[in-house]
Amino acid sequence: MNPLNLVTDRYERQARLYPALVVIAPIAVTVLALMSMKLSGLESLGAIVGGCGGIFLLSQLARDAGKNGEKALFEGWGGTPSVTIFRHRDTRLDSITKARYHKTLAVLVKGAKAPSVEEERVDPTAADLIYTSWSSYLRVKARDDAKKYPLVLQENVNYGYRRNLRGLRTLGIITTTLCCTIAIVWSYVSYRATGKVSEELAGAFTLGLLFLLLWIFRFSPSWVRLAADAYAERLAETVDTISAKVPARTK
Repeated sequence: MNPLNLVTDRYERQARLYPALVVIAPIAVTVLALMSMKLSGLESLGAIVGGCGGIFLLSQLARDAGKNGEKALFEGWGGTPSVTIFRHRDTRLDSITKARYHKTLAVLVKGAKAPSVEEERVDPTAADLIYTSWSSYLRVKARDDAKKYPLVLQENVNYGYRRNLRGLRTLGIITTTLCCTIAIVWSYVSYRATGKVSEELAGAFTLGLLFLLLWIFRFSPSWVRLAADAYAERLAETVDTISAKVPARTK
């Protein structure tokens, strides 16, 4: 991956770089507070982590953490949302819309005949193979023409961002806890020496506590699932658009 993509590529920037910056933000603020420096916007934050390819490394760690945790998420959800959405027993799509999608995809994807309700019940694994091939087909089509499917790209970015944040959860909890502890201890030492509470350290502690609460209570599997379902729904909706571009088969 080209490090320049962290700036120019929307997915790389929002889904991989931003989660990494969430992890280091409390660290950067705490370091600046300990150095008795004022936080002066993105320039100060960038100066802390920009050297030696730090941002690029952090984005890679965020991506790897998200991918490593993805399997457990899918297992907990009963499968990949963009695949399971085509199951007869899944309720995210109404039965009429789902039947239309099945009929169309069976034509668009050769060798992927739509399973019936009974066939899916008897052999759900075989049915999921079909649904996986459909999902892969749609994903490639949407990726190759991202300008035509901006909502798919947006929801994919949202999912990648949340998945990667969830993957970094343990690291985030450790770093924010450490930052809060350092801020408290150093504030106490400073107060004993000067009789004053450092505003910078108080701010660092407040920010660290806020992020700690987010890591513990907000960045949950259900939070990631909301974005995954939204992506699956937007991807499924491309069926009608893609099928309209395919010439009808002659008998």
